[in-house]
Amino acid sequence: MRISTLFGAFAVVLLTGACKPAEDNKAPTPSTREQSRNYAAEIAKLPRQAREAALFRAIRDAGLPCQKIIDSGPMPGAAAPAASWRAQCEDKAYHLIHIQPDGSAVVASRTAP
Repeated sequence: MRISTLFGAFAVVLLTGACKPAEDNKAPTPSTREQSRNYAAEIAKLPRQAREAALFRAIRDAGLPCQKIIDSGPMPGAAAPAASWRAQCEDKAYHLIHIQPDGSAVVASRTAP
């Protein structure tokens, strides 16, 4: 029994000695180039039904109740390159969706009509 323990320890020493030393690999650096897509502009170019689907998803992802968007439109005054949209759900609640160029959205709501 003692011989098998010594043999096991010897095998571990041999295996670790046969390994290459760890190379000093650096993690890849993140890309510093500008983002090539402006999602706020792409939302504006979508057909109405597709745009309302994106606004609906933003409202629902914010945890707000909405079963269907009955009206939507752009809000003037959003600082470029972002865009702001107003959407009204079937329960008459209005939501303001501010879309950043990176695709993130901030939803502000007035839940009482």
